[in-house]
Amino acid sequence: MSDTKPQFKGNLGMFLVCAELSKRNLIAMPTSRNTKGYDIVVLNPETNAAVGIQVKCTDRKEFPILSSHWRDYEEKIEEKIVSDFVFVDISDSDKPNYFIVTDKELKALLKSSIKKYVSDYGDKHDLSWERMLEKEKTEKRKPDLWVIRLKDIEAYKNRWETITDRLQNLGH
Repeated sequence: MSDTKPQFKGNLGMFLVCAELSKRNLIAMPTSRNTKGYDIVVLNPETNAAVGIQVKCTDRKEFPILSSHWRDYEEKIEEKIVSDFVFVDISDSDKPNYFIVTDKELKALLKSSIKKYVSDYGDKHDLSWERMLEKEKTEKRKPDLWVIRLKDIEAYKNRWETITDRLQNLGH
């Protein structure tokens, strides 16, 4: 399984997550691939509560999340991250690892990571935030791809209760 072609990694991650949720007596239904904001609808059959979750799967040390310019990264984060995320690390394909991060946690992690990157970039190139924004406009830069690194989400490993508790609480 380690030679999984890139176009199949997303599906692999999604179905692995569906299997894990099924083990927890939840109904996990993949959405059509063009559903914005989430990949799986999860239903607690006891409470009829449902939530959407997004799945990201990789065999590398980071997960691409979204692209934005510096000027609008906070707005893009708020717009694009609308559900909890399950990150699936398949670097050891026989033993996938799962990291469950709420939408609020992911927004905070991303904003913090981008602020640090921007600060380091400004320091390295001796640029103020205003000058960086100006440069971005005049150079017509492409949006940056923002990622979450595996090492930044280690603390969220196997936190399935994030999803199960939310479904339990929604139903009452």
